[in-house]
Amino acid sequence: MHGPVSKLAALAICFGIALSTGCSMFNKKPTPEQLLNIKTPDDRLKELRELAKAAKKKTPDEQQRIVTDLCKQIQTESEPQMRRQIFRTLAAYPQKEAGSSIIVGLTDGDMETRRVACTSLGKHGGKEAVGELTRVATSDTNPDVRMAAVRALGLTHDPGAMMPLTEALGEGDPAIQSLAHQSLMAVSGRDFGNDAKAWRDYATNGKTDAPESIAERLRRIFY
Repeated sequence: MHGPVSKLAALAICFGIALSTGCSMFNKKPTPEQLLNIKTPDDRLKELRELAKAAKKKTPDEQQRIVTDLCKQIQTESEPQMRRQIFRTLAAYPQKEAGSSIIVGLTDGDMETRRVACTSLGKHGGKEAVGELTRVATSDTNPDVRMAAVRALGLTHDPGAMMPLTEALGEGDPAIQSLAHQSLMAVSGRDFGNDAKAWRDYATNGKTDAPESIAERLRRIFY
């Protein structure tokens, strides 16, 4: 009998401690936001992330309604963190309006938001993406934003990005050169190193006499 009695005593002690300390299991009060049915910033961010994850499962009509709503939200949103997440969410939706709203974010007053807008536009793609990202890559006053634009050109996987990326290889900044090289490989599936002439020939004619890098040749052999 000692075993069961001991267990019951232990449970009684735990229950007493829980009650005396106001354990959340027994005495959890709703927050003022919950009582008033108000969404906190964390609630909104979570909701936006879930919308991004579920984008492919939505019907075209559902996608359109979501995009229309988000495009309205971004026009009045004053919190940079929230604007960034809206852009990330819009990137998951193929509608043209989503891309147009992201493009507006490329001129956002907050540097980090412009960086996120670059990445989001690269992922979204669209006819205007390459031109807009090229403009940012060559004109934004912040080097981090310019680098984000160069990286995003690779995310578009658009052959039209090859020529501006080739031009970026001539930049004096080694970081820009490296990102341009990586983006060129992402767009073309080829690797001519930092040979700007080879990349220019390939971008123009779809071929070049220049040999591919040793790394690329090895990749082709083994993969």
